[in-house]
Amino acid sequence: MNLPRQDLYIQSPWLNAAGSLGLRPPKEWPWPEPQGAFITHPISLHRRTPAEGRVVLPYPGGLLLHSGLPNPGLRSALKHHASAWARCPAPVWVHLLAGSPQEANRMVSILEGREEISALELGIPPHLSGTEALAMMQAALGELPLVLHLPLNRAGEEWLSELAGLGVSALSLGAPRGSLPGPDGKRVNGRLYGPAIFPQTLAAVIEATRWGLPVIAGGGVYRKEQGEALLEAGAWAVQLDMVLWQVHSAG
Repeated sequence: MNLPRQDLYIQSPWLNAAGSLGLRPPKEWPWPEPQGAFITHPISLHRRTPAEGRVVLPYPGGLLLHSGLPNPGLRSALKHHASAWARCPAPVWVHLLAGSPQEANRMVSILEGREEISALELGIPPHLSGTEALAMMQAALGELPLVLHLPLNRAGEEWLSELAGLGVSALSLGAPRGSLPGPDGKRVNGRLYGPAIFPQTLAAVIEATRWGLPVIAGGGVYRKEQGEALLEAGAWAVQLDMVLWQVHSAG
């Protein structure tokens, strides 16, 4: 399947969300439809340890996850997982977790020219303004196709109108952020997952299609019919997150 932009390719509209399947492709894709691409766990330039006070907090219809996105760092990930990426039957997208435009540019420089990588997905830190996010994105532009990843609650921000003219290949929308009281009563911030997110995802897709880019939708998809509803609403592809943990565990 070829994208409207010819630099990005997927084999089907069903993708995994970054963080849902780890750093290397699973031996078996835990979803009944063919896998369109494999997206790695978020990877930072340097090793990142788990957040202090990491926790999973359930709420009706889902859960809040606060983890800090631990990972071994880019060079270690390449050393230990690049061979598995090369053997993956689906295109491999590396999800970048950069703390600054300089880090983003450095990571892209390391990855360019590697044949086992088909595209990059750049996650934007939640505290960045639109102007800061654009600077981060521009620093990550290079030879590899670039997908910009945002929480779905940011789908309507006006600065996104600039993306199509700057060389971004697609816009990816995923888990929104929220807050819940923790076990000690203190507020915990984190990413939200679960079936309760789906109505927000559908609304975000409709909002984001006006920016003139292919939209990859994620959040709250637990049934094939929900993914098909997102595709009918204008999404180019669908990312699956927590449902893959459940399907994999059940199998």
